[in-house]
Amino acid sequence: MSIKKPGIFLVVLALAGCASIPDGATPGKVGIRSVINGIDVWTGGEPARPYRVIANTGREGADSSVTYRQQEESIAEEASQRGADAVIVLNTIMVVSRMDQVMGRTIMGPKVQAELIKYQ
Repeated sequence: MSIKKPGIFLVVLALAGCASIPDGATPGKVGIRSVINGIDVWTGGEPARPYRVIANTGREGADSSVTYRQQEESIAEEASQRGADAVIVLNTIMVVSRMDQVMGRTIMGPKVQAELIKYQ
């Protein structure tokens, strides 16, 4: 089984094209707070009040039918289960999740990385 040169080019292009969306946390910058199921979710920065990080976590969608919001909801649920007060979203990117064997193209999905925090 051989892969055609355009297929290799598309895979390389897709991997190189993964870029951050500018709502990741910026250290020292106060972020924007939203609340998901009673958990503060900070994007674009961190809370102004003191906190400590209790865990790092992330979610990766299987394809583009999963949204960043759904990933954040899942992380907020984990935060609640682990006793965290809030989540700081560090990074939201689209990543190659798999290769479509039939069509010979890459499938992209959203990836969210975050910190679970406790307020002090």
